[in-house]
This record gives sequence, structure tokens and C-alpha cells, in this order.
Amino acid sequence: MTSFVQAARRGRVLVTFTHIDTGEELQRNVTLYPHLIPHGFKVGNIDNNSSKVPMWDMDNQVWMDLEKSTIISYKR
Repeated sequence: MTSFVQAARRGRVLVTFTHIDTGEELQRNVTLYPHLIPHGFKVGNIDNNSSKVPMWDMDNQVWMDLEKSTIISYKR
């Protein structure tokens, strides 16, 4: 999972995941790159043991907690 977070810290990542409640497969453009987040907000260290990863959802302009176990694939 650290490679996903590293990719998001460098720029936009298209992530495919399963909705935690409905099971629907979704795609979102997400990032942790401060220049792509309003007000240059920075996310500090993310615990590798955490089940969730905070991501800026570029499509909807909101923060989301992405459940690691629901990630199907991603590409930068």
C-alpha cells in the first residue's frame, strides 16, 4: 500500500475500488500532492497499519477515507 500512497503524494492517481456499503465498483481521481489540493493542505505520515487512507477526491472536491481492502487497482 505504500506504493499507492507514494504515487498519490507525487500527483493524480486513478484508483478503482469497491464501495464499502454497496459493493459497486467505482473510479476516482485522487491525490495527496499539496499543489493539487485547495489551500495546499498536506497530509503527514500515514500509519501502514491503518485500514484507511485519507485522499483528496479530485472529481468531487472532497476528502475521503479510502478503505485499503476495497482498492482493486490504481494507476498514475
